[in-house]
Amino acid sequence: MKLYLAGIKSYQLDLGIECSEFTDPRLERTIQRIKRDHGEPHRRTRTPLTRPYLLQILSRLRVHNYENTVLQAAFTLAFAGFLRVGEFTYKGSDMEIGPAFAKWFLTKKSVRIRGEGTYMELSLPSSKTDPFRKGITITIAASHDNACPVPAMKRFLASDTHRPVHSPLFCIGKYKQLPFTREYVVNQLQELARGTGLGDGSWNRHSFRRGAAT
Repeated sequence: MKLYLAGIKSYQLDLGIECSEFTDPRLERTIQRIKRDHGEPHRRTRTPLTRPYLLQILSRLRVHNYENTVLQAAFTLAFAGFLRVGEFTYKGSDMEIGPAFAKWFLTKKSVRIRGEGTYMELSLPSSKTDPFRKGITITIAASHDNACPVPAMKRFLASDTHRPVHSPLFCIGKYKQLPFTREYVVNQLQELARGTGLGDGSWNRHSFRRGAAT
């Protein structure tokens, strides 16, 4: 409710309308009474993909076929780069925008291995906090363990020489090259978590960024 009121207040400010009523103590008491009558809204729990969990899940991807190589590179990159799922996935309809795709989504050109494998650079063309698509370069140091994104990305790029550099960074299937959707990523995360013995949990698209922050 407070979010809706904040939106109305913002709209009124844009129109130059007086907004003193939003500071009226009666409004706050009304909101408090509504909360007492209806209780707190149900909040979904979100299982963070912490480093120990990530290592367990990656242990299920040791067979380096193309699909597992892609997932290992994507999962480690998302964790080390604090990425939102929407920043490294895309829909089939996104491919229809042609050359403008690179202004919104990651392509193979977005990744550069530097310092003889001691770190990598990721050029993020846009994000939730970058609405004008100025872009930002994220430097990710090699951690030299099983969760390190640098060797995972090197393995992926070495197995992905059949696609041009302007292609989306990730895809599903070496030759089918289906869109790497957020639904696919979440489904694979949930399936791997169950197979690793981590249970169903509440694994979702927030798990990578939430886990990295944790």
